[in-house]
Amino acid sequence: MVGMSKKIASLTVGFISFFLFVTPAFAHVIVTPDQVGIAKFQDFTVSVPNEKNTEVTSIRLLIPKGVTSVVPNAVAGWTIATKTTGKNNDVTEIDWNDGSIPAGQREEFVFQAQVPALPTTLAWKAYQTYADGTVVSWDVDPTKMSTLSDEQQDALAEKENKGEYSTTRVYNDLSSADAASKEEQQVKDASQWSELFAGGALVISILALFASFKKRKNQN
Repeated sequence: MVGMSKKIASLTVGFISFFLFVTPAFAHVIVTPDQVGIAKFQDFTVSVPNEKNTEVTSIRLLIPKGVTSVVPNAVAGWTIATKTTGKNNDVTEIDWNDGSIPAGQREEFVFQAQVPALPTTLAWKAYQTYADGTVVSWDVDPTKMSTLSDEQQDALAEKENKGEYSTTRVYNDLSSADAASKEEQQVKDASQWSELFAGGALVISILALFASFKKRKNQN
């Protein structure tokens, strides 16, 4: 009976710790904003975190088709290069090289561009290189990623150094886009609260079971 009580107590602590302290294990290279109006000239920010024990030394960002007039901002300590294509020399890639993002820190890189004149979703594929030669590829379709289990996502990150790419949705009407974003956030919040309540109910059930065992023990 004592062994059972200890096991229940241990499980209770474990569940409480999971629901209260679980945090993402793999931060993303993210391009913001995540929505913009059609044909707009926009300043985009590439946020690059460093979660390894060695420095980030370069970032390679692929520019989605239809994005034009790309001009990167100067960044102290970094060399910036672009690749172009076609008669209009449209920029297809921006490379930030020869810099340093120390472990546990992050850097932001800014560029201006004009988005397409039709509604679409821009996929920002990025490749993050570390001083030891490791390359983390942020080029997995988020839709595909959402179909994988947490274990599969962790394996993809740890074994293949891959993660999902960031997206920006180009809207014809940003007012409706704001409404859609709020609705999506509400659905996401509701899902998170449901998971939290489910976890809380499980913890309460375990505590009740533990109390029942303890009461029986005292009666005996």
